[in-house]
Amino acid sequence: MLLFGAVVALVFSMQMDVAPEQKQRMAGGLVWLATFFAGALAIDRSFASEREEGCWEGLCTYPLSPTLIYLAKLAVNVAALAALQCVIVPLFVVFSGVPLLAHPGAMLLVALLGNLGIAASGTLLSALAGGVRHGGSLPALLMLPLAVPVVLASAEATGMAVEGDFGAPWWRWIQLLGAFAVVFVTLGTLLFDFAVEE
Repeated sequence: MLLFGAVVALVFSMQMDVAPEQKQRMAGGLVWLATFFAGALAIDRSFASEREEGCWEGLCTYPLSPTLIYLAKLAVNVAALAALQCVIVPLFVVFSGVPLLAHPGAMLLVALLGNLGIAASGTLLSALAGGVRHGGSLPALLMLPLAVPVVLASAEATGMAVEGDFGAPWWRWIQLLGAFAVVFVTLGTLLFDFAVEE
């Protein structure tokens, strides 16, 4: 995942032969595209051992609710996306010269909400695909339409943060990201029990 993210960041940065102002507007979208495509690999594998080695039965013997298992898987996927961005963002800064870390607090807020939205939907879809025979790449395909609003909102908020534009439009994108995160996490906690039933 990290290698894929680094390659995507390197290729995108080398191909951005545009004016500095356009680079700043494009950088947010490229960072989040790289995050989504590389992160989809990790999220797709979040239930791989359960699918391939039959570990789910053993996991179900523990006195844990399915909601707690979902939240644990979600936390791991959010951490994986954050680790990925710790590689991708500095690479974009070095290769493209775009000051993505000029406002670290704003970037951290966008990353937290964006990662939560992507990971919440991806974790639930990965659990759903766990019961499908030969459904290895199914979560990544199903994630795309669900994650498009999160990726777009994150890209717009990142672009505005790079430009230092923290007006009402930026806060609207943040509110949209927060709403998506709440909706996806709530749906995941409610539906995970049904998703993993045999």
